[in-house]
Amino acid sequence: MEAAIAYALAWATRWECRGPAHVAASSAAATAITHPQLWTAALWAYERYPYWPSVLTLEAAVVVVEGALIAWMAMLRLDRAMLVSLAANSGSLALGLLIER
Repeated sequence: MEAAIAYALAWATRWECRGPAHVAASSAAATAITHPQLWTAALWAYERYPYWPSVLTLEAAVVVVEGALIAWMAMLRLDRAMLVSLAANSGSLALGLLIER
């Protein structure tokens, strides 16, 4: 899902980069790189801290790391890559919360 959001955003904005497909692939790779660490940290944090502060802190860290990876891999400006990461992770988080209900 994150890669689809990343593709759609890069395609719609026509930002200068290696192309929407590279932005999508970079998003997928960044997700694969960060999510094992995210879940390890989440399982640790959920036992020690309230749920929402844990979720928001961990998601913010993931957005920053994935944004940097997307910028590097897709040759996309860092501010735009951070926006792609934020949009993709927000969509993924929202879907996860809907499924959880």
